[in-house]
Amino acid sequence: ENRIRLTLAGRYTYVSQAAWGGAPDKAKKVTPRVGLSVSLDKNTAIYAVYDEAFTPQSGLLRNGGKVQPITGTNNEIGIKKDWFDGKWNTTLSAYRILKQNELTADPTNTPGTNFSVVLGEKKAQGIEFDLRGKITDGLTLIANYAYTDAKVTEVTPGVTGINVGDVIPGFAKHVSNAWLTYTLQEGSLKGSGISAGFTYLADRATDTWSVGLQKLPNYFKLDGGLFYERPKFKITGNAFNILNKYLFSGSYYEWLNAYYYQAEAPRNYRLSVAYKF
Repeated sequence: ENRIRLTLAGRYTYVSQAAWGGAPDKAKKVTPRVGLSVSLDKNTAIYAVYDEAFTPQSGLLRNGGKVQPITGTNNEIGIKKDWFDGKWNTTLSAYRILKQNELTADPTNTPGTNFSVVLGEKKAQGIEFDLRGKITDGLTLIANYAYTDAKVTEVTPGVTGINVGDVIPGFAKHVSNAWLTYTLQEGSLKGSGISAGFTYLADRATDTWSVGLQKLPNYFKLDGGLFYERPKFKITGNAFNILNKYLFSGSYYEWLNAYYYQAEAPRNYRLSVAYKF
């Protein structure tokens, strides 16, 4: 009755890469992928996915060693459900990603050096929740939330400045987004409308290797737009960072004894035109 669905897949990857004048480094691997989905009823399904990663990477090791491709595994389980005759649907999932051999900047680098170290293993795990549906005729909502915990779980012997349990930089533990769209249902402007949404990041990691660092502040950005649509063309005008907030990301550089931040654009606008031939 098509209530149980099984996916079996495999990928063969062959990699050959070389530095200037050097002999090529070669690697090959078969990575499997298995997925299972079960319909509990006509509105509810549960699923599970397992797959493996094999990704080439490049870098320069201080000891002149050979750079290995990234390997890893991904495990995910979740439940999907339709509500109110399909007008609303939700997805709740939990995942764990393990990565081995990934390169990262050597914490002992001095100005002008770009050596990398093999991290060992890192783990990212968390939960995600997605919601979308129709509030009323013409008014729709898309919203999601993600919790992510990313840490170093193994350190390659001989690597200093990195410890098991260190937080992986560049992650926000809490991420939420929401987007509302209203589309006119009648009249000469039918199909046109207005939209608005936000992105919120909390508990952002500035750096991994140093202690007592200043944390990045929470991040909130509000965007919006207007659109005018006819059968053959569509005009969209968007405004980004409507609140004109000073938004930035970055990290701490130990050898500079300073923070280095990259700022995002202040309030800005974009106009796009699409035409169907």
